[in-house]
Amino acid sequence: MCTSLRPTRRTWSSVLFALLVATVPGPVSAQLHPDAPPVTYEVQIDGESFLVEGSQRPIKVESKLKKGTTYTLALRVAMTQPLRLNSVQMEYGMWATVTDNKRKDLRIAQIDHELKFRFTIMDLGNVLNAEQQDKLLKTLAEDAVKRFTERKATDLKPTKPKAQKFGPSDGRWLRINYNDSEGVLRTCMIFVLSGEKYTVSAVAEFRDVDKEDVGSWVMSALGSIRPLE
Repeated sequence: MCTSLRPTRRTWSSVLFALLVATVPGPVSAQLHPDAPPVTYEVQIDGESFLVEGSQRPIKVESKLKKGTTYTLALRVAMTQPLRLNSVQMEYGMWATVTDNKRKDLRIAQIDHELKFRFTIMDLGNVLNAEQQDKLLKTLAEDAVKRFTERKATDLKPTKPKAQKFGPSDGRWLRINYNDSEGVLRTCMIFVLSGEKYTVSAVAEFRDVDKEDVGSWVMSALGSIRPLE
């Protein structure tokens, strides 16, 4: 039987504090950028090693152990990468750098994409009921508005919460449109997703000019969230 967190002020304070901690730089895992210098990998086949340069075209190599045997080798970074947290796993699109706090209570991963947007996901490690999810979404939205206001953002326009299915997860989300201090149109999308054994929150912040690319990336990532196997 799943045990729900009680929606106390301390719970939400811990959530917000954890989100602030997640903004501290210090990536623990990063994917190579497509323009980065090539990396040479060692590939082993049946006990025999071959050197292959990443992202190059397929090459043919001859086995020194098996006369007359030729292998065709190629090594590329997959455009979809896995991310495993405490109670959930998901996939995200490249190219991006991941920062993970590795905490057991409030596990937070922050994904910074080359399109200059940030996606932060928090694994609460507990199942929240509908009322608790609504309160968490409201708290996260209020905190976001406060942060943007402190950064001299203007014309903030929060939407009303909406219910939506994301893959196997039941979700609630809202959007905040605003102008940053330089007058650039930006959007912040806040989500709370729940399944039979998990609840996660996610925040995506991006420029409106990138909304089509970012929107599809975010929806794909959220739709891939599922219980940890």
